[in-house]
Amino acid sequence: MPFAPATKAAASFPARFGRDIFTFLRFAMSHHAPAPDPSISTVAELLRRRAAERPGQPAFVFLPEPGADGAAAEITWTYAELDRRAAAIAAAVSEHAAPGDRAVLAFGPGLDFIAAFFGCLYAGVLPAPSTYPKPRRPSSRLESIVADCAPKVALTTIGTLGILELDEQSPAVRQLAWIAVDRAASDGASMPPVGRRPEQPAFLQYTSGSTSQPRGVIVTHANLLHNLELIRSGFGLQQAEASSVPQTGVFWLPAFHDMGLVGGILTPLYVGGTSYLMAPAAFLQRPLSWLEAISRTGAAISGAPNFAYDLCVRKTTPRERAALNLSKWQLAFCGAEPIDAGVLQEFARAFTPAGFSESAFYPCYGLAESTLMVAGGKAHGRLSVLGASRSRLSAGQLTPADDADPHVQPLVSCGRPLGDQQVRIVDPQTFEPCADGAVGEIWIRGRSVAAGYWNQPEELWQTFGGRLADGAGPFLRTGDLGALHDGQLYVTGRAKDLIIIRGRNLYPHDVERTAQQAHDGVEAGAAFAVPVHGQEQLVIAHQVGRQHRRGDLSAIVRAIRAAVVEEHEIDPYAIVLLRPGALPLTSSGKVQRHRCREMFQAGALDELTRWTQPCEPASGAASRSPDGDAAPRPEFLDNLAAHTVESLTPLVQRWMLAWLDDHVELASGELTPTAAFTELGMDSLTALELNVEFEQVLGIRLPPAAAWSYPTPAALSQYLAETLLGLAAADPLPGVADSWFAAMEADARS
Repeated sequence: MPFAPATKAAASFPARFGRDIFTFLRFAMSHHAPAPDPSISTVAELLRRRAAERPGQPAFVFLPEPGADGAAAEITWTYAELDRRAAAIAAAVSEHAAPGDRAVLAFGPGLDFIAAFFGCLYAGVLPAPSTYPKPRRPSSRLESIVADCAPKVALTTIGTLGILELDEQSPAVRQLAWIAVDRAASDGASMPPVGRRPEQPAFLQYTSGSTSQPRGVIVTHANLLHNLELIRSGFGLQQAEASSVPQTGVFWLPAFHDMGLVGGILTPLYVGGTSYLMAPAAFLQRPLSWLEAISRTGAAISGAPNFAYDLCVRKTTPRERAALNLSKWQLAFCGAEPIDAGVLQEFARAFTPAGFSESAFYPCYGLAESTLMVAGGKAHGRLSVLGASRSRLSAGQLTPADDADPHVQPLVSCGRPLGDQQVRIVDPQTFEPCADGAVGEIWIRGRSVAAGYWNQPEELWQTFGGRLADGAGPFLRTGDLGALHDGQLYVTGRAKDLIIIRGRNLYPHDVERTAQQAHDGVEAGAAFAVPVHGQEQLVIAHQVGRQHRRGDLSAIVRAIRAAVVEEHEIDPYAIVLLRPGALPLTSSGKVQRHRCREMFQAGALDELTRWTQPCEPASGAASRSPDGDAAPRPEFLDNLAAHTVESLTPLVQRWMLAWLDDHVELASGELTPTAAFTELGMDSLTALELNVEFEQVLGIRLPPAAAWSYPTPAALSQYLAETLLGLAAADPLPGVADSWFAAMEADARS
C-alpha cells in the first residue's frame, strides 16, 4: 500500500501542478544548490577539464572477458581519447535530437558505453541506459524504456546491432534512429559540449527491470556533482589536482546500474583516476578474475554488492587465494542489498593470507533516487557490527543484545549521513521523527536527492515530497526501514516490496505478471524473497483456476519457471500453487505480499503443490574439488580425429545430459535434448557457470552465456561438436583439447 501524503498541501500537489513534466521539474529543482566546485557546473565540463589537465593519462581500461580470443588485449582510452570520441558522437546525436531530448543506450560490456554516455551529455541529450541486449530476441526492458521516455535516438555498437536484429524488436524500437557509436567516433565530425545548467537533467537512471511501470530517476548535473563529492570525501580520496599518481579502481558492475555508472565510472573520472573495467559476465563466470585484476593492477578501490563477496569465498580455493596480493586494496565498498556481517567476516578470513585487511571494508547505504550514496563510514576504518536483540527488533527497537541473550541479530553499520545530507527515521503512519534506536522509514533530504521520476509527476509528492508532522521537508521517502543508533545508520528491512537478489532489483508485480502470462491456469499471486543460507531467494505463489486445479500441476510449475527465467533471468527458489481464494488479500482486494511471505515460511498457505530447490539452490555451478579440479574428462576427446559432426554430436549430447542431470534441479518432467535451458531453470548466472565448466572440461573457448545462443542441449551439443572438430583439424597433433589439458595437469603438479 503506498504511503499517504503527509499534509493536505502535499496531497493537493498533482491538482495544482497537473501532469506537466517541466512544471514539476522546476518545483523539484528549486531546492538544489550549486555543485561543490562552482567552476564546474556539468559533468560534461568535468570531462573537458580532465582531458585538458591529463590528456595522456589512461582514464578507462577494459579487461578482456574469459572465453574471449586468447590474443585479446586490454583496451585503454586516455582522457583525451574519451573526449575526442564523445565530441564525435555528440555531432552524430545532434543530427537526430535536440538538447533536452532523450537517447536510449543499449550496449554490451566495453568502453563504448562511456563514450556514448558523454556524447549525449555533450549534445545536451539525456542518456537512458538500458540493460545488456539479448541476442536475436525482443527486449522487454528496452521496449519499456522507449515507451516511457520517448527517445529520439538509440545508441549502440556495430556488433550489438548485429545481434539485436531490429526486425525482431517492437515497432517503437525499430523506428528509432540507431547510431553505431564506434562508426560515428571515426567519422571525423566533432562538436563541443552545449551549454547546460546545473539544475537541468543529466540522465535518466531506470531503477528496475519493470515491464509495466518503468521508473526513470531524473538525475541532474547538480545531483551528480554533489554526490560525487560526497563519495570522494566519504571514501577519503584525493582530488586529482592534489595527487601526482592517479588513483586506480577495478569494477565489474554493469554500466546501466547506478553503482556501476556513478561509482565505477564517474567517481574515478571525478578524482582524475584510472578505472579498470570488467564485464559482469567475467566476474560471474569466474569470481576469482575480479580479485586477480585487483591484485595485478594494485588497485586501491573496488567494491560490489554483498553477494559478490560470498561468491568469491565459495568459488575459490586456498591455492588460488595464495597466488593473490590484495595488500593494496584499501577500500572495499559494499552496498546495493542487505549487508550480511557473516559474509564480510568470512571473506576477510579467507583472503587475509592474500593481504586483505578487514579494515578496508566500507559498508554504505544509498539508492538511485538519491543519485547513489547517502551514508557511509570513515575510510580505512573498522567494520562495525552491532549485535541487536531480535525480540526488541521485532518490536521496532534497535537495542544491543545482552551477553546472555541467545537470539542476536548482527547488523552492519552503514556509517553516518555524508556531507550535508539529512537522514531522518520517521514513523510512516504519524510522520513524527523517531527517537534514537527506534525503527522507522528512512527519509532523506539533500542536494543529491533526484528531481523525481520521469513522466510520473504524482510520485513527486508521494515519494519525493514527504513532510514531517511539523511540515518540515520535502524529504525523499525511501521505503526502507532502519534506525539511527549513536549517530550511525542501520538498515533493518524494506517497507517496499522490492526484491533484491544478487544485487539486482526485481519488482514483484513484474514477476507476478510474467507468472500469470506463463499459463492460462495461473491466477493472482505474490512474488517475494526469503533468506536461504544467508542469500535472498525468489518465491512465487499463485492461485490456480478452478478448472485447472485437478489438471497437470507440474506443467504449470514448469511453465512459470521457464517464463521467469526467460524474462527476468532469475531461477526461483520455490514455486507454490495455491487453491482458489487462498491468496491473502487486503479488504480492498490488494495482495498482501508480506503476509504471504510469512505464511509460506510458516507452512500455513493452502497449497495444491509446492516445488522447491534443494537445500542449497541448484546453480549449475562447476563441480570442483577443494583443490579446484574440474569434472572428469569425457572419453570422446581422446579420439576426435575419428569423428564427424554427425557421430560426435550424440556423444557430446549424452555427456551433457549426464552433467545436467547432476547439476540442475528439475521442477518436474523429463530431461530431454530438446528441453529449453530456461525450462531447466538455467538463469543468467547458471548459464555463465555452465560456460566455465564446459571450457574447463572440453578445453575450448565458448562465447559468453552460450546457453542463450544455443538454447537446448541438442543445439549446444552440435555447436560444441563442430567447435571441437574445427579446432582438432587446425591443430591435430597433439590437439587443442589435449594440449590444454596437459597444461592444466602440469599446473596441478606444480
